Amino acid sequence: MNRGEADRPYGAEAVRKAVIAAAIELFARQGPAAVSIRQIAARAGVNHGLVHRHFGSKQALLTMVLDELSADLAAADLALGPDREGAWSRAFRATRKQNAYWRILGHIMLEGQALSELQPDFPLIRSMVAATTARQAEGRIDAALDPRAITALATAFSLGWLMFAPFALVATGLGDMPPAERNTKLAAVWRKLRGGLRPPP
Repeated sequence: MNRGEADRPYGAEAVRKAVIAAAIELFARQGPAAVSIRQIAARAGVNHGLVHRHFGSKQALLTMVLDELSADLAAADLALGPDREGAWSRAFRATRKQNAYWRILGHIMLEGQALSELQPDFPLIRSMVAATTARQAEGRIDAALDPRAITALATAFSLGWLMFAPFALVATGLGDMPPAERNTKLAAVWRKLRGGLRPPP
């Protein structure tokens, strides 16, 4: 639903916030390729010329959206602070809170765009690599393993679970179990998988 006349944003900062919020919503729902500047402007309640003036191209707006969402995720991760579950679990909780970022990334990859051209920096992933490296220094993770490889696989696992858990549960029959029983089984396997990262005795 687009904004009415009374709800239209005024002033550069209000316009910027409204456009970014509209772009996040539309990019996450439809994918960047399917969304036009005019649609974003209509959803934000501004003239499409203002979008061009403040952001330039749709590609520049998409880059700004990715940077903002990525920074929000990293800030959420820092706000949670250290806990016994570690960086991967914190990041996975953040994905549930701000899944617009992951949905937009999914659309971008399905559309065949080069992610490295849109977002050169990934602060949350950097934080996860640093946390994994710190755990290796503490002797909690095998130092022979590359922390980037650990983070890459953990990220893929977490996002895969976020996107495909309903399918996986139904397809394997786990969806028919009481949630408490199912979660106990899943947690046991997850602990076993994580145990494989510990240093050899």
